[in-house]
This record gives sequence, C-alpha cells and structure tokens, in this order.
Amino acid sequence: MSQNNARSSLFGALFMPALILGVLIILAILVISFRSSPSAPSAGNDNTRTLDASLISQFEDTYDALGESVGKPDAPITIREFADYQCPACGSFAPTAKRIREEMVESGKARFVFFDFPLPMHAHAKQAAVAARCAARQGRFWDYHDRLFETQRDWSQRDDPTSMFLDMAVESGVDADRLEQCMTQGGPDEVISQNQEAGKAIGLRATPTIIVGDTLFSGAVSYERIQQAVERQSGGGNG
Repeated sequence: MSQNNARSSLFGALFMPALILGVLIILAILVISFRSSPSAPSAGNDNTRTLDASLISQFEDTYDALGESVGKPDAPITIREFADYQCPACGSFAPTAKRIREEMVESGKARFVFFDFPLPMHAHAKQAAVAARCAARQGRFWDYHDRLFETQRDWSQRDDPTSMFLDMAVESGVDADRLEQCMTQGGPDEVISQNQEAGKAIGLRATPTIIVGDTLFSGAVSYERIQQAVERQSGGGNG
C-alpha cells in the first residue's frame, strides 16, 4: 500500500504541473491567434471608422430618401441611425436619439435620418418596423417610433405583439384600422428591404449603427461623443 501511495504521490506531483503548463500554453496560443485575427478589432479601434466620400454621396443621392428624416435638408451635418426595434442596445440608445432630434435638429445644427435594419434573430423586429412605417403614412412616425422603443420589453416577449402594436396606434394618434390594413398588406416591406441593403453597403456590423457626417459608430454611443463629432465636422459642411 505504501508503495502504491508513493507512486500516486509522484504521479500527482508530475501530472498537475504539466496540466497547468499545458493550459497556459493553450491560452497563450488563443490570445495570440485572436490578436492576429483580421476580424478582431485592433487596439484603439473603438468600433469607429470613417466612410469614404463615395458612400456618403450614395446616401445623399439615394439612401437618405429611403429613411425617415427630420430636420432641414441643408443642415450643416446629417446624423444617420440604423436600428432594430427589438434590439436591446437600440432601446438603450433611443433616449439619446430623441435628445439629438430635440436639441441638435431643432436648433438647426443637424438633420436626422432613421433607417430600419431588423435582424433575423429578433422575431418581431420586422413587424415592428412595418408598423412604424405604416404610422409614417399617417404622419405619425416619430410618435409611434418612440412608443415602440419605450414598450420594447413588453411586446418583444409576446408570441404575437399585433394587439399591442394596434394599441400603440391609439396612444400615438394613429388610426388603428388603417394601420392594421397597411400592416396586413405589407406595403412598407420593399422600403425596409432597401434600408437593409443600404446597411449592407456600409458593412453594418451591429445595431444601432450611428453615422455622424462621415464617421461611423458601431453600437450605442453617448450623446457627448456624437456632439463632439458634430462640432468637429459641421464647419466643413460634411454630411
């Protein structure tokens, strides 16, 4: 027994350090592989990049007309948002977007354009986008848009949120019968698909994606950073 115990102790003494060393080597390889991977963000990238002039021209000439906009067409700078109504990060950014519209847009410093980018993993995102676009046909897009984000947690958990979408119509000053008819007929489907194509054209990686002039922020971004980007670019008239 004592001989067996001695062998077990020796095995444990040799095996455990080797196991730990092996784990450390594997972790080191994984870290090196991640850092060298082209898809991994480089240090200091901060999910921010600059769009080239040809893409900005595409927005000005084609894509902007597909979004829902507010503000003067000749504002010094345009702020664009791509979002999914069922995306939690988009819901968190919604108050910032509303503040942009109430402060920067109202003061004439910027124009704001919203684009739909419903993600396939969100079961009700496309239906919500359709409902908002149908509300836009009655001139109540922004009221309905805001209610969708305010109530996101409730309707996103339902098997069928249609009744909530119709209730929101009444809350937003929208004719519910007309909204339901528009949703049933799928009128806005084509423009939503075109919005998604615009997102693909800029290599959209996440929602929300915010474009301030030619600066793209992937993911939610603070009001302060957007304000800084506006101040930095508006003097040059980029937008």
